[in-house]
Amino acid sequence: MEKFSSKFVEFFVSNNLIKNEDKEIYKYAVNIILSSLIHIATVMIIGLCFNLFIESLVFYFSFIAIRKFAGGYHAKTATRCYLFSSLINIIVLFLIKLFCYVSIYFLMILIVIEILCVILISHIAPLDSDNNLLNGKEKKFYGKISCSISTALLCISIVTINLNYIKIGISIMFGVFMSAAVLLAKYVQNVFHR
Repeated sequence: MEKFSSKFVEFFVSNNLIKNEDKEIYKYAVNIILSSLIHIATVMIIGLCFNLFIESLVFYFSFIAIRKFAGGYHAKTATRCYLFSSLINIIVLFLIKLFCYVSIYFLMILIVIEILCVILISHIAPLDSDNNLLNGKEKKFYGKISCSISTALLCISIVTINLNYIKIGISIMFGVFMSAAVLLAKYVQNVFHR
């Protein structure tokens, strides 16, 4: 993907559409855009395979909405990230299919777990990544945003379950669960590397 990004940007540089000194920024941007498109396409394909297209998108965007501001564990390479994300998506969609037929009592347990995840996110988010160190002002702002998003998603998941859109509610829950899990993994990693 990086080779494609480089060739793509070099084409624009050679045609004087991008300044040579700006090409690294453009390479990075093209790489991020391509990576995001590949992730979304994979989520959609896996969703179609499970006959849970909407649910897979709801899960993905719920997860990304929190992760964008909360941070969390990052795989060391883009390939590992892609494979890990794809595997998690498959597992989550399998669990959504499984959990949509459970009793209301089990759904209540999932809601309690989601509440605990929102509390966790509110207390430890955001976490710096190696590529993006946050200053105090950014940490405070991102913390408020991640808390607000996770709380809003909690409310939306409860409402959708009450309206009998169980699969959608569970998809949102798993987005919150995964956001909390990668955040906790990064937190533990930070503690052990001090």
